[in-house]
Amino acid sequence: MDKQLIRDMLASEISSLIDDIQVFDEIDSTNLESLRQIKAGKTGTRLIIADAQTAGRGRRDRPWISPAGSGIYLSLTRTFGNEVNALQCLSLVAALSVLGAAETLGASGLQLKWPNDVLVGRNKLAGILLELQTADSEKYLVIGIGLNLALSTEARALINQPVTDLATVLIKQGGRPDASVVAVEIVNQLIINIIRFEEQGFSPFMKMWNFHDKYLNHVVVIQAGNSRTTGKSLGVDENAALILQTASGRELITGGEIFPSLHELPEDSD
Repeated sequence: MDKQLIRDMLASEISSLIDDIQVFDEIDSTNLESLRQIKAGKTGTRLIIADAQTAGRGRRDRPWISPAGSGIYLSLTRTFGNEVNALQCLSLVAALSVLGAAETLGASGLQLKWPNDVLVGRNKLAGILLELQTADSEKYLVIGIGLNLALSTEARALINQPVTDLATVLIKQGGRPDASVVAVEIVNQLIINIIRFEEQGFSPFMKMWNFHDKYLNHVVVIQAGNSRTTGKSLGVDENAALILQTASGRELITGGEIFPSLHELPEDSD
């Protein structure tokens, strides 16, 4: 991908909001580089994109397999306010942005898994990693996005969960999409949605999330550390908390990971 091409392809109103765009052939992690630059004193809204990552990370420090040509790996850095629930909300907003971008490119049948996975069936298409960093009394939020673009057989073998890629989803539209086009569409939608969230909160996104929620009205298990909570998922509220109907009443879940059943909990979760 080419930096100037990315800049030229962005919507003009979005491009004007990004102070710096950096494109790497290979890097350890776009999120790690974003955090390093914050610590080094760089300010403003910055976009970092890589064709490959050697140490890509997902939530809970799980590895994100990131070989060249297989995915979209990008991080957007912006200043961050002090809203208590903003971080949780923006995690869902970012996932909705990726889903919206994929749909704009022709994808269908996409669903969401709280708090921020994009799925096709039970196969993961994309994930989000948000990280906060403070420098010179200013808070910054790094929104990392990994989307499977065209996974090779070798890459799939390295991933320890069911996955799919955008090329497979768009096979009827001609297969593998151009990486720059996909990255630009994600960034366009992400920034538009961030601004909308900053102006209106999460309420405008609540209905859209619940419409795409794969596990809405399903019995699920929430794993948070060593704690497990079972109940019926009733979707998210206006603060992006998951509403869970349990045997003892409704609970608002603000952290953890959702599993369709006890059988799907990871072996190291105890």
